[in-house]
Amino acid sequence: METNKNELMRRLKMSAKENVKENVRIFVTVFALFVLSRMLLTFVACAYDYAANVYTKTWDLLYKYDAVWYVDIVENGYQAIPNSVTGYANYAFYPFYPIVVRFVKGLMPDHFTTNQVGILVSNLCALIAGFVSVKAVRTRHPEDEGYFMAFLIFFAPHTIYFSMTYTEAMFMMFTACFFYFCGRKKFLPASIAAFLAAFTRIAGVFLVFSLLLFMYEADYGWKFSWKNIVDFIKNILLQPLRLFEILICPLGIFGYFYYLYRLTGDVWASAHIQVAWHNSYDGILRTLYYNLINSGSGTSSQYWALYAIFGIGLFGYLCYRRQYTAAIFGFLAVGISLRTDAIAIARYIMGNFATYIALYELLRSRQTVRTVVMNISVIVTGLMYYMWFSGECYFIF
Repeated sequence: METNKNELMRRLKMSAKENVKENVRIFVTVFALFVLSRMLLTFVACAYDYAANVYTKTWDLLYKYDAVWYVDIVENGYQAIPNSVTGYANYAFYPFYPIVVRFVKGLMPDHFTTNQVGILVSNLCALIAGFVSVKAVRTRHPEDEGYFMAFLIFFAPHTIYFSMTYTEAMFMMFTACFFYFCGRKKFLPASIAAFLAAFTRIAGVFLVFSLLLFMYEADYGWKFSWKNIVDFIKNILLQPLRLFEILICPLGIFGYFYYLYRLTGDVWASAHIQVAWHNSYDGILRTLYYNLINSGSGTSSQYWALYAIFGIGLFGYLCYRRQYTAAIFGFLAVGISLRTDAIAIARYIMGNFATYIALYELLRSRQTVRTVVMNISVIVTGLMYYMWFSGECYFIF
């Protein structure tokens, strides 16, 4: 008996060592891809400086639009009253990312600016997201290496936002962790990741629906029947841990709503203030229609509408592949954006982990097409960097 126990311990130790070696190997490869992507960013920044005959540091070239708002929140906190001229208020932006940036800034030497710290945090989050995404792929497809997923996160169009003081990288990291843990049926850490995602961006609250589907799939597969559904609900109510895992997911956003109520007297203040930035068409189909006929907010309205259709198509493909957990998150996250306007929808879609799951599934067995997509992604992303630096970023925003 003692011999069997020792043999079991020896195998467990060997398995743990192998897992560590595999994780190190994955991280090294992902880190190499990450470095190459940031080299591309730096090269384009240098090319822009040379062409424009200026010398602007890369982190200053990245400091535009929402990054300015997040730096203001980190340094000055939330304002209770909107600006009397513009109608803008910084409580439109969710708090967890500024909280983390402020914490990290407190650990850094004083000569680091808030924007530099924000860029550091975002890049670390992007790196972690790339690593976890590979692990998530290998959970579902053990025979795959999965590095294409990390490549997409680092090089796909509109991923410039993962390099600057924006929430996209942190949100991607938490959602990647959510799908990884759910794929391994570890629902408690998955629910914590969902909680943090909802505390980072409003779309994170929809992960609770993906969690419910993951739990149902773990119990019954995709065999839907009234009996299974009723039994599933009963099991949730009879298992306190499972109920806790479900309830914790939206707490991040509810906590912020409570804070807004104390700050402004309006629980929905972050949603109501959005009208200061753009119009509301009060419906997804109306939003797509008015942007397609080029009467939306800005010169890139048609581009946004077409990108929204592209994203919806990808999520539909996930349904075809029976990946309902990712599909429902993609549909709901994009839908909440299209309820008002299509502005910036491209970065919302490319900041959604469900998009990368769909692209991976679509291209994993198509080697030639995948190679073409990789080459085009590098070129288009480089051009988007240059356009951002030069201020010609109407369709990127």
